[in-house]
Amino acid sequence: MGALIALLMWWAGNYSTTIATAMLVLVLLGTAAGTLIPNILLTWLIIGLSTIGFAILMMGYVVMTIPLKIGLLLAFPVCASLSTLSRTILSGWGQIDRNRSEINSYVEHYDQITKLQTRYNAQKIYKKAQHFILEDHCDDQWLNVTAIHWSHNRQIRQFHKHEYNKALREIAKILKNDRLPSEALYYMGHGTFLIISFNLTKQIYNHRNDLTRQSLKKIKVGQASQQFKWGTKFINKDNATKFPELEDVMRHIDRDMETDLIVEYMKGDSVNG
Repeated sequence: MGALIALLMWWAGNYSTTIATAMLVLVLLGTAAGTLIPNILLTWLIIGLSTIGFAILMMGYVVMTIPLKIGLLLAFPVCASLSTLSRTILSGWGQIDRNRSEINSYVEHYDQITKLQTRYNAQKIYKKAQHFILEDHCDDQWLNVTAIHWSHNRQIRQFHKHEYNKALREIAKILKNDRLPSEALYYMGHGTFLIISFNLTKQIYNHRNDLTRQSLKKIKVGQASQQFKWGTKFINKDNATKFPELEDVMRHIDRDMETDLIVEYMKGDSVNG
């Protein structure tokens, strides 16, 4: 666009000052019209002004060479069209930026492999649930936060990326099928899934966990069955203030998982001994 304007002004500058001024005015008007006026109106404006200009320059008595007349006639429509094209391209880039922002937001909230909500959403729902547990004076409210960690997932991801993604999808499918609709499912990353269960009785909650454990035992990578560590925390009015954020709950659950792992190793050593 800039190169074309410079070329037109250089070409018109080879003639009289009047021609150069006329070219400058046409270029500025075309640029402004293409930038500010809607496309439909601009089309009619180009047709109208081009018709008038053609009548004056070509049919009237104007002492000017044919190439110069054609140049003046084309200056306005060409500059207006290029300005419109530039505006469209810039608008397209703006739309791409908006789409990119929406995509980034979606990726932040949903894991692309498991199709489950992520840590961001889990933190929000836990904060809201904790508020109801503390503030609802009419009914007792409680929740169970359950984490299921796929052991040795990092090694499998490093050497068997396709099988790793497939196993993640299988785990997510099991949770979607075995857990109740009232339970919220999340993928926290690094092979850790989270279940937030609202107001389930102990009997129902334990039954769901047993079903989930049985289903997870069927998952294999190659010919090898996979191991899963479990951790859970019961939150009610008595301890909700001790866990104001989900991260506080997760730290407690992680410690339980590490303790369970140490106990399993100790049991294994006792059997081997």
